[in-house]
Amino acid sequence: MKIAVIGVGGTGSAALRFLAQAGHEAIGFEQFALGHANGSSHGESRIIRYTYPDALYTQLMADAYPLWDALEQEADEELFVRCGGLYFGAEDSPNIVSAEQALLENALPYEKWDAAQCRERVPGLVLRDNEVALFQKESGFLRATSCLLANARLARSYGATIYENTPVRDIISQGNQVTVTMDKGEWAFDRVIITAGVWMGQLLAPLHLPLQVTRQQVLYLRAQSNAEYYEPQNFPVWIDADTNYYGFPCDGRVEGVKLASHDLGETVNPDQTNKTVDENYLAEANDYAARRLPDLSAEVTHSQVCLYTNTPNEDFIVDHLPDAPNVWLVSGCSGHGFKFTVLLGHIIAKLVTGEPYARDISRFHLENFV
Repeated sequence: MKIAVIGVGGTGSAALRFLAQAGHEAIGFEQFALGHANGSSHGESRIIRYTYPDALYTQLMADAYPLWDALEQEADEELFVRCGGLYFGAEDSPNIVSAEQALLENALPYEKWDAAQCRERVPGLVLRDNEVALFQKESGFLRATSCLLANARLARSYGATIYENTPVRDIISQGNQVTVTMDKGEWAFDRVIITAGVWMGQLLAPLHLPLQVTRQQVLYLRAQSNAEYYEPQNFPVWIDADTNYYGFPCDGRVEGVKLASHDLGETVNPDQTNKTVDENYLAEANDYAARRLPDLSAEVTHSQVCLYTNTPNEDFIVDHLPDAPNVWLVSGCSGHGFKFTVLLGHIIAKLVTGEPYARDISRFHLENFV
């Protein structure tokens, strides 16, 4: 089949790789240069974890992990830093209870620490006396930009073609053919996959998809003492289940310790986004760090803005268009989706060519969103 992939980010690059590897004529269109920082699939670190309050996502991660391992081996470079992960909060927090239940139901190994045990194991992090932490050793972080570029490089090695700096203007399905229009002309395809990230709502405006693009802010803080506490061998990735703050060890490439909040920022136009982190956000994040990460200073070594594409319930959208069974989309990664991108690329490469996916993902169908 001749298949177009529109948007070569995390999911799109993976889909191209799987399609080309399977022998299809796979062609990707990316409106910017590969690995750009205008959307969501970039940076040095994205959390990967099994630990989810929602059992379906825990199950999906069981499918994603082997795909990440295979990509890392095939690319022959470090893409996944295995530093372990903590999910912590009040012992009776619904999120903690649900996450632990999901781990148990899926027979995944974990440890449950009280505040004193956590302080002993991870001295750079402070838990309150009423809090517990679920430690899962398979957690860690993915090097997002490197993952994307590795997928794209391997896709090309299998015969895929990727056109950078080539925005798509229109997609029209007629019978068994889909026409994709760019500034320099139009091409016909058997199938089209749209993985346009924060530009999905613009590209498919007539569908009125319930997608909200939000501006999210990230900062890195310098250690003022005990810098070794925050090295990957001593400090896992972590998520505060009650406040939605999350963080990473030093990633070895950007100086400092990364800290951010999963709470939704302001709704923005992806083409008109302020890329400077707000002073009030820096103050709030520093206040949180002072309580949780006492060996960090208030000195910001680096800060950045990225974008989320959110669905109302944070579920993904994976389906074909209502009147066009040869046009598929994957969207709504809602800030937690990068760890799934290799799996979403794998799934959509199967579905678009008529192969089923083993798990029931009907809750990701468009009918639940439009």
